[in-house]
Amino acid sequence: MTEQVIFRHDPDHQPQLTYRSVPSGCAGGANTLAEARASYRTCLSARLHVDRRALPPVVEHIEGLVRGMWVRTRIGAVHRDKSSDRMLLQILLAEQSGLRDEVVRLSEAGAEPVVVLAEPDHAIEGLLDQMSARDVLLVAHSDDNGSVGWSVLVGSESVIGHGVPHLQDDAVLRATPVATFTQTCAGVGQMVQCLAAADIAS
Repeated sequence: MTEQVIFRHDPDHQPQLTYRSVPSGCAGGANTLAEARASYRTCLSARLHVDRRALPPVVEHIEGLVRGMWVRTRIGAVHRDKSSDRMLLQILLAEQSGLRDEVVRLSEAGAEPVVVLAEPDHAIEGLLDQMSARDVLLVAHSDDNGSVGWSVLVGSESVIGHGVPHLQDDAVLRATPVATFTQTCAGVGQMVQCLAAADIAS
């Protein structure tokens, strides 16, 4: 399985960069991205008992605080609305889509929600593979009409998982485009629970 590593940047803490990975569970920190990458690969090499040249493929993500919300994106990705040519994050911060209210509600319920920027035509598999069992991810994408589509993915061990509708993680779900997934979730209250990649790996 491809490794997913999430680097979180928080300049108010030391170290400024922390990381955690799925499914290996490596975790650590450093003060620069280069140092954090090196630390992560050393950890992964030791955990898998392989030389660093034999490590599996790795997808990197970066998280940072944006107006009080943790926002995650794949490193190197550019999320832009086709109709307005505006950046997805710019649209998300400007509109009243309910997403920001949901971040507040989930936080007050004891979760640490993370807004994950995604492409509408990419498979939901990429989101499931970066989840841990305790994660609460708000999947956000451009609807290519100047607005934001979104839904909430809840890990099986999340503090808010009780009573949340459950979806079976199977090949059909994993191949579903992100935009189709969020439209489906709108019919069940925007929030669904899924097994995370770490659950499947174990």
